[in-house]
Amino acid sequence: MVSVQEFWIILGLTAVIALLLGASAAYFLLPKPKPDQEPALKPKKNKKSDERIRRLFALITDLTVTLNYSRVLEKSLDVSFLALRVSNMDTDRLISAVLLFTSDDVSVPDLEVAYGRGLPRPDMTTRVPGIAGLLERIIETGDPQMTDDLAADPELKTFISFRACQSGFGIPLRAGLDTFGVMLFGHPDKGYFTEEAQETISTVGHQAQIAMQNAHLFQELKSERDQIIKIQSEAQNRLARALHDGPTQTVAAIPMQISRARHLLNRDVEAAGEALYQTEELARRTSKQLRHMLFTLRPLVLESEGLIPALNSMAEKTKDTFEQNVIIECDPQLVDELDMNTQTVIFTISEEAVNNARKHAKADKIWVKVQRLQSDLAFLEIEDNGKGFLVDNVMDNYDDRGSLGMLNMRERAELVQGVFHIKSIPGEGTQIQVVIPLTSDAADRLRLI
Repeated sequence: MVSVQEFWIILGLTAVIALLLGASAAYFLLPKPKPDQEPALKPKKNKKSDERIRRLFALITDLTVTLNYSRVLEKSLDVSFLALRVSNMDTDRLISAVLLFTSDDVSVPDLEVAYGRGLPRPDMTTRVPGIAGLLERIIETGDPQMTDDLAADPELKTFISFRACQSGFGIPLRAGLDTFGVMLFGHPDKGYFTEEAQETISTVGHQAQIAMQNAHLFQELKSERDQIIKIQSEAQNRLARALHDGPTQTVAAIPMQISRARHLLNRDVEAAGEALYQTEELARRTSKQLRHMLFTLRPLVLESEGLIPALNSMAEKTKDTFEQNVIIECDPQLVDELDMNTQTVIFTISEEAVNNARKHAKADKIWVKVQRLQSDLAFLEIEDNGKGFLVDNVMDNYDDRGSLGMLNMRERAELVQGVFHIKSIPGEGTQIQVVIPLTSDAADRLRLI
């Protein structure tokens, strides 16, 4: 898990790298003298060109340090237009669009316009499947593609603006091996996209993809930071509730019992002794509750001896403190393959689930099982034989409940790329199940579920 301090260090390094990438991109995009040209002794300054170059450098720098995914795509079009103008190309009739695959839950999602330059309003709502013509070639090959017959393209001719274009050039927008969109350009003149123009746009597209990866990394780190803060806050709330419901109540009763015993001493010694005995029992119970809470907050046995001793210790303390039977069944060989982060997540989920079952299920027994599901998948199951509940009914009003136990368990499972599932039937108990990948290939398979 990335700490908050590490989060800001990584963010700072990302910004520095982005600035260096922006400077490199500006160097490659700026026009350079041809080898056969002799440098003039006193070159004339072109103020307009110099201004464009300065603006281009500023835009590229801004693009590479932008950590907002949407703004990266929008700025990439601005940079492309200005880079072409710096290369002395006329962009007055140039049009462009960023097409992204929709998030619709369909087998073949459409491409929709996310941003555009020079597109009329009807084109901004046009959607195409991306399975024919120029778009198909870009997506299938993963490489930039050009056409001088854009108006006849089977898909792009549905755009009003592209019907008036002959030249078309597009580059894929990729994340790893997956294409998530296309940056598309069109111009009325045939042959407009020369090799230099294609190289310029491709360079901008490459910078845009780097910027998007930076933005994606930032969002992941931000989400993880927010999750850490949320988990810490929930842990504090749980501690406050546990103290209020447990030790606070018994500690408050102890002075009352002592006062009662003191008043009974002169009237009924035997009753006073019984009151003192009850006070002693309250103190013992409070001590057990506090030790159990300290164990769940930081189980030192987990750090020193590992998952199985920690689970066994949790079961013993739960039995000793609350008289709740917890049965541990673990595969030692599997546990030896788990890193400490995964073992900690398994313990935390188990402790949360056992605590919920103890409070609400009224079960005779709770089982905690850590077993191998497949060669590269681990399986955690916490099962009880309690009263059960209707899962949908509980989840529907979950935001109104005081506890976020199930949400916490799901989020902790996601920290190790696991899949969380809960099954419960009234009168038949509850099963909480987590499938945890042991390899990157297994994690990829689980993402498809």
